[in-house]
Amino acid sequence: MTRTSSLLLLLLFTLRGLSQETAPVFTGDREDVLTQTELSQKELLNSYYSLMIGTSHEVVNGCTYYPYHYRSKYKPLLFYGKDRTASITMNGRKFDSIILQYDTFTDEVIFSEIENAYNKNLYQISLNKDIIKSFSLFFRNDTLNFRNMAAEEFPGRDLPAGFYEVAYDGQSKYLIRHRSVAHSRNGVDEYFYTPAGYVKIGKEYSKLRSNKQFIKLCGTRSSQMKEIIDRNKIKIGKANKNQIISLLVLFDNL
Repeated sequence: MTRTSSLLLLLLFTLRGLSQETAPVFTGDREDVLTQTELSQKELLNSYYSLMIGTSHEVVNGCTYYPYHYRSKYKPLLFYGKDRTASITMNGRKFDSIILQYDTFTDEVIFSEIENAYNKNLYQISLNKDIIKSFSLFFRNDTLNFRNMAAEEFPGRDLPAGFYEVAYDGQSKYLIRHRSVAHSRNGVDEYFYTPAGYVKIGKEYSKLRSNKQFIKLCGTRSSQMKEIIDRNKIKIGKANKNQIISLLVLFDNL
């Protein structure tokens, strides 16, 4: 925390010094002067970020994230408050041992490792979605692997492009769309977590809804899957991630 505070003060004093310093004389035109000044400021900020986060400034590629949910009791940030580490692959490079948050309402990946002396996030950056290939969140009891998927990967289905957790990637597939919906309570928007699961058995993804619907997807192996589901008393609409994965593993090996 001491290093962070010292670096912040150094940046502030540096920027203040630049603003109070007598304007240097340039021989070029005004556009050249502005360009030179902008480049100098970018170099300064990049150096500052590199010192603060202990990694290449290339991971800080995006815009400032505004915590619009600051008044909400129920946050849209995935598993808000739980300790985690993360990795991310962007622009062909992988960055490990960083801290990421995922906004389930806006579908944004947020870099939030830089902290101040009050242990609150001082800088939060919404990372440029277009250059993110995948990212992972590592919790104590689970690992969530996300992939940035295009709408073209869901032929015949009206599923939006964006980040999906790849929960199972065998002969069959299982994706989870971690999302929140907003409801106003006493003038404050609250964000309620409503994930949706999608399985691919065959050519396209289908949303998990009921035992009958899932069994029908299993085609020629439907009777065997029905027996397994009934024997284990599984309710597809209420099944957890591990139960669905176990069923798909069994299905792939029938």
